[in-house]
Amino acid sequence: MKVILTQNYEESARKGAEIILSALADKPDMLLGLATGETPLGVYRLLAEACRGGRADFSRARTVNLDEYVGCREEDSYSRFMSDNLFDRINLPRENITFADHLADPAAEVARLRGFFAGHTVDLQLLGVGPNGHIGFNEPDETLESLVHVTDLAPATIDANARWFIDGAVPTQAVTMGMGDILRARSILLLVKGESKREALRGLLESDAVTTRNPVTFLHLHPDVTLIAEKSLT
Repeated sequence: MKVILTQNYEESARKGAEIILSALADKPDMLLGLATGETPLGVYRLLAEACRGGRADFSRARTVNLDEYVGCREEDSYSRFMSDNLFDRINLPRENITFADHLADPAAEVARLRGFFAGHTVDLQLLGVGPNGHIGFNEPDETLESLVHVTDLAPATIDANARWFIDGAVPTQAVTMGMGDILRARSILLLVKGESKREALRGLLESDAVTTRNPVTFLHLHPDVTLIAEKSLT
């Protein structure tokens, strides 16, 4: 695992964006795995600026997102989040975007996305990590699913995400990539932001152990992971 320690989040976002832009330059039709939440926002802003400034071309790129809530309102969906913060700001064709449908039958979406991953390999997967160590919505548990599945969100995850919802009514389920789907990416970029992630991060950095109780530790099993975090969190 390559570890890049930064002075602040702005530096972390810049380094993360540089890695993605370099990968895009090397492979213009790359399949980029994307994450949601507060952590990648700075990266997405810089990617949009690069596209607007003619320094990046997403016209041949393809994307797939880690997860999506089940049964949420359109304005609360991760697909809307991605449109507002990235997709509407870059020249990425809509037909090149793969996303779970928050209003469709969850079982049908799981089947559709499992078919997608059976035929496609993510070139670079961007990840954040939850306070409890979850990546995607793979929550700490006795066992973890390998493939795309419907998951019940942990109370800690619901509490952490409530601030994104006007009425605080966070969905209790999501469709998420499984740990095997994530680990099959050719390379992984993990960006860590915020004091609440300190314990999960230390569990990754201070031991080579892999535990389902801290899912981010499964990244020890991947041969090409870049971790970017502020020095203050380590």
